[in-house]
Amino acid sequence: MPTSTPDTGPSTTLQAALSYVELGWPVLPGAIWHDGHFASPVDELPVTNPRLRPIEEATTDADLVREWWSTPGPHAPNVLSLTGSALGAFAVFDTLAESIARHPHFGAGPTPVPAIQEMPLAYFLVRPPLPSVLMSHEARVLEAGTPLPLPPSAMGTSEVIWLVTPEEAANRLLPGDALADLIQSYESKSA
Repeated sequence: MPTSTPDTGPSTTLQAALSYVELGWPVLPGAIWHDGHFASPVDELPVTNPRLRPIEEATTDADLVREWWSTPGPHAPNVLSLTGSALGAFAVFDTLAESIARHPHFGAGPTPVPAIQEMPLAYFLVRPPLPSVLMSHEARVLEAGTPLPLPPSAMGTSEVIWLVTPEEAANRLLPGDALADLIQSYESKSA
């Protein structure tokens, strides 16, 4: 799967957050990883949650996003989106993710896929509704309300990257059921 490079996407977390808002994806500011723990980007003090705002405050309001990402401090917040009525996600282990990416149906109409470098899984972003049950050993549905880091965020030295950018997916999300069908077809072949 192709990956984004620093010059193919938004150059700041503010620009990225605003681009996700334009797609209708709710965002929240996220903590940074500092000295082995999540920390506030404003003062680098430890925080107990990677979300810097309550889930209920996830927004598509561009003015509020500008306010949140313009807070002075040594770091900009990471960008988190939130699964729910506007955005769903499947966590898929890398071997299955590679198989799905090679499937002609996915190639003809891909969906955005972020991943955290050095982690063995990718997040396939989809349009809800999602199946309530997914019989898979290599994929799972992320529950509504799950925060998901999006590029150009970083978890310490591990950057969040695009395997398939929103632009490569024509700024559209694959229906959740369509991805579930692809996952199930691979699971049945390997059984």
